Amino acid sequence: MNYRHHFHAGNFADVVKHVLLLGLLDSLARKDTPYCYIDTHAGCGLYDLGASAAQRTLEFKSGLGRIKTAAANGAPALVSAYLKAVSTIGSERSGFWYPGSPWLAVNAARAQDRSILMELHPEDAGLLKQHVSRHANVSIHQRDAYEGLTALIPPKEKRGLVLIDPPYEQERDDYAPVVELLKKAHAKWPTGMYAIWFPIKDHHAITRFYRRLRNTGIPKILATELCVLPPDNQLGLNGTGMIVVNPPWHFDQTARNLFGWLTPALSDHRQAEWKVEWLNRENPEKPAGAKKPVDDDE
Repeated sequence: MNYRHHFHAGNFADVVKHVLLLGLLDSLARKDTPYCYIDTHAGCGLYDLGASAAQRTLEFKSGLGRIKTAAANGAPALVSAYLKAVSTIGSERSGFWYPGSPWLAVNAARAQDRSILMELHPEDAGLLKQHVSRHANVSIHQRDAYEGLTALIPPKEKRGLVLIDPPYEQERDDYAPVVELLKKAHAKWPTGMYAIWFPIKDHHAITRFYRRLRNTGIPKILATELCVLPPDNQLGLNGTGMIVVNPPWHFDQTARNLFGWLTPALSDHRQAEWKVEWLNRENPEKPAGAKKPVDDDE
């Protein structure tokens, strides 16, 4: 396994993913009944931004750093909730730490909710246990998500969220394995909510990815994208995306409102843009999506 998130923690893609994640969890918490959160590629839960890996890339400065600066003049409620969650780590431990998705989800959970965390990498799985196992109703599995997820669903709670955030160098350029995993999982738990994070490096690959998703026939698939660089830039990570299956009511509008604020906060490139669109939808006559550059005049 080549990918280690320690180098990228707190970058712009993390910010967008984690703000959206908190929005999805908040929607689940609006009902008193318990939910189950499942993280298929959990990582180690917390990342030391003062350590050599993060200091070598300094990617957190263009993500977390920019958001903190922009939020000083006001921010959407979910962005404020995200920054509050990040800041609480400072009261728990010394140093400069950043939360991964499992830490955010476990700390957002209520007493009646449950979390299932999967991580195959043995070192990261051990760190994950150190970082979150003190919380109640958390189980950690060192196993391959591509066989583990379908074995663990549907959960007894019957409602919840699965976050699928794999190391994409193990995926083919059309992301076929993650689409197959979604198809199998949805067949076993069609009412569950699924969020799939993906990097935007090559817009042709994203087009093929979306085609595969549409062809699954899964009825409610929402695609969100935020690009801090032109989507056809060949130099590296241009943007971040999240697919949401069975999104909460009006979550498409929630994402649009967030991206309208997040995009200029995270990038000053004239071609930075965001997009929210339905790939498959039960009510296709409604507006399909929105796309907006940082500066409407350009």
